[in-house]
Amino acid sequence: ARLEDAAALMQRQYDTGRSPTLVAVVARHGRVVFTHAVGEHRPGGPAVTTDSIFPLASQTKPMTAAVLLCLVERGLVGLNEPITVHLPELEGQGHDEVMVNSLLTHTSGWHEDDFLARVDERLDDVIAGWSPGGRSLLDEILLTPCFETPRREVPGVIMQYCNLNYTLLGEIIRRVTGDSLDAAMRRHLFEPLAMASSAVIVPDDWADRVIGRPPGIPFGPEHPDSPIAFDDPLWAKSDDGASGVHATAVDALRFAQMILDRGLAGGRRVLSGDAVRVMTTDQVPGIAAEVLGMHRPEARWGYGYAVTGTAPWLRFGGATVAVGSLRHGGAGGIDVWIDPSTGVVGVYFEVVTEWSDEVGPVSWAAHRFEDVVTAAVVG
Repeated sequence: ARLEDAAALMQRQYDTGRSPTLVAVVARHGRVVFTHAVGEHRPGGPAVTTDSIFPLASQTKPMTAAVLLCLVERGLVGLNEPITVHLPELEGQGHDEVMVNSLLTHTSGWHEDDFLARVDERLDDVIAGWSPGGRSLLDEILLTPCFETPRREVPGVIMQYCNLNYTLLGEIIRRVTGDSLDAAMRRHLFEPLAMASSAVIVPDDWADRVIGRPPGIPFGPEHPDSPIAFDDPLWAKSDDGASGVHATAVDALRFAQMILDRGLAGGRRVLSGDAVRVMTTDQVPGIAAEVLGMHRPEARWGYGYAVTGTAPWLRFGGATVAVGSLRHGGAGGIDVWIDPSTGVVGVYFEVVTEWSDEVGPVSWAAHRFEDVVTAAVVG
């Protein structure tokens, strides 16, 4: 296999109508070895480039975890303290046993289905003509349901992937810093990593740089299951710790490379080696997982990253990527993986055209891309 095969795979995705927009960047041992972009930046618009900004969706979570750990390093937050220390609204509801690390590993006992049911109620209000009245999308649609959703299990029994956990982590960061999550990310990550095209609250003058989805596809306008499209201005201002970051593929690579380099970037310490260690090693050994309706006997989850084991996840991750590799995807076609054993960091952004709540991105080719890159770069 050659890297030309990776470019050809991306071109096929576009030519066959499986994706209108694809961007990928790959580095090995800190040197970029592959950069490619195929398709349109927006429907009927100019070509997509590596300067195009994508909503990272859940790829936000490792970045939120990293900022939280920066605060842990400064003694402002404790991983083993109850979340009610920072979120007193949850006191008296049986949530005192949920620790900060329970949110990081999705072992809090909250379920995504329960959370989304309450989010959907709020979305119905939006569709009916809700007026923000000074309240943001984050407050009205995402954060308020966090305080209303009951838990099903005691913490630590099972990993249930749930966006609520990281929305709450974003709120803890805001309260501890006294500022927006966007400002905290800029201070702790975006500025030290030279991620100049990254934001949680997207500046108005960046609007044209954010990719657009064709009507009718998942997470785009006029899709029945996507009442707020990813390129909607409301989404661009959400300040959400679960899914709010917008960035270029190159910036996403810079963050992942820092993780591979154990917290260093350009000789500068961004995150301690110990913080990276807890992000990238299994923090819930022996605990089973439920993700997108899929069950696995072992979650193998760090603080913000899935740690690759021997039991594969459907369509998530290449089959030849080493055990112990790290990854986190994002709804709509975001894939970032880190392979410490080979020094490979890969970023693959593809606007998916088919999505299933049961099995995720049906049209996605990220797992194939990872295998082609592994063969071409590692041999």
